Amino acid sequence: MNILLSKFQWYSLSDIHVIGFIREGDRYLRNQELVDYFSGTDSIETFGNKLRRANGQFSVIIKSENFIWAATDRFRNYPLFYTRINGEFLISDDCYVLTDKLPDRRLNEVAVDCFLAAGYAVNNLTLIDNVFQIEAGEFITEGRTFSRQFYYDSDSIPLIHKDFDVLSEDLNSLFLKVFENHFKALKDKFIVIPLSGGFDSRLIASMCSEFHPENVLCYTYGVEENCEVANANEVAGRLGFKWINIVYDSRLIDGYLEDEVFKQYYPYASELSSMFFMQEYFAVKYLKDNKLIPENSVFMPGFCGDVLAGCNLTPSMKNLASGDQIADIIYKEFFRLTKPDSYKAVDIINQITSKLPEEKRLIWKVFESWDHKEPKAKFNVNSSKVFLFFGYDFVLPLWDSELEDFFAALPFHLKLNKKLYDHVLKEYIFKRNNLNFSSELSPQPIQKSVQRVKEKIKDIIPDKIKDLFIEHKSQIYYDEITKIMINDIGSENIIPPRQSSYYNSYITQWYLHKTREYLNNK
Repeated sequence: MNILLSKFQWYSLSDIHVIGFIREGDRYLRNQELVDYFSGTDSIETFGNKLRRANGQFSVIIKSENFIWAATDRFRNYPLFYTRINGEFLISDDCYVLTDKLPDRRLNEVAVDCFLAAGYAVNNLTLIDNVFQIEAGEFITEGRTFSRQFYYDSDSIPLIHKDFDVLSEDLNSLFLKVFENHFKALKDKFIVIPLSGGFDSRLIASMCSEFHPENVLCYTYGVEENCEVANANEVAGRLGFKWINIVYDSRLIDGYLEDEVFKQYYPYASELSSMFFMQEYFAVKYLKDNKLIPENSVFMPGFCGDVLAGCNLTPSMKNLASGDQIADIIYKEFFRLTKPDSYKAVDIINQITSKLPEEKRLIWKVFESWDHKEPKAKFNVNSSKVFLFFGYDFVLPLWDSELEDFFAALPFHLKLNKKLYDHVLKEYIFKRNNLNFSSELSPQPIQKSVQRVKEKIKDIIPDKIKDLFIEHKSQIYYDEITKIMINDIGSENIIPPRQSSYYNSYITQWYLHKTREYLNNK
């Protein structure tokens, strides 16, 4: 058994290795305190119980003479990978390190198909055959035998049934409590907020104004005519925060593929398992290169608060369905970048089904559980690697365990169209901070209903016809950023995405091309 840690700044003591933090009240347990938290773990049951209580962004490895136990947090903020070579178990925070040691380096074709269609490898797969990842909310044990176990699943949280007004007060109070505790833990830090025109980042900024009003910078990025600029500027102005707009244009991205910084970034962020993101890359690099933020800055993005609140749910999901039926719903919702042939689609759906219960269950509960472990962890949360790469810390308060558990317990009708979430934001937090606008970018329930009808119609229209009605100019310059990638590997090597505006498809295909080159050169 061998532990190979080289990527993150781990703290190690007495065969316990930790990275990140666990929040206890208004304190972050880091380094020695985080080691102390896991010290005295004398059984797998104790390990599981400590993980279930842990609220934070962390990974941990515990080693003895006879075993290794390892886990990631609920959203896989610090990924871990493992393999077995000639009978020896190896675990690392760098998938490339393990791949380099393999005697036979091959792509896992099912993982490749998932990656091309969704932007990440599902379950514990990576793009490399015989190299695996510890999943979000999972721990593994290696000793006399090997085992995997999920210590957290949002589907297991029992539903609560309270009056709407009571739950509104509860959620407002919980937001205040959670954010106050985070900001107390970050009292000496400089806070950097990626501010869009939507609700999630506005919530972050609102809470920051109440509990950490000093040493804050908000920034927005995108093309010069970005529709989110006006609202973002207005939010920052009303809260009294400094705000800058980083314009994405040809000068900013010129020559980025040849830049040594980018050449280090994309494998760091992807780790042969998830798509690397480019939308924050140029903005964070700009802030660092121009010394606009100090070294002790902590980024606080509003990633996917709307998903936590229920934005991906549709009315039909309140029904019961079998695992096979739910797998089909998940496949249609999340595997959209390219259109796999029927054989590959079956392989992908089988991977999805393998993690779902066979018996009939509430669609929305199973759907959300899968969503949190897969796209939210491996796609959205993984995009925060850009902050770590440039040497900054990050905190995701909207995915604090207390908030996640609260929303996991909400009944369906309060999550559909984000009913409770939007109500509390508009009637409590935004009203308190004068942040309700007459013109909002977040769609209203009636708009969402109309959009669902449009989506159903789109499902029966050929992709080439749909493409004629798509806006091809990206607000974050992804059309031009990805055009450079297409030209780099040749358009003849690109599988046409289901829609030409699915720019993430070009990024995944470029990365896969580079991965094949990497394997062939070894």
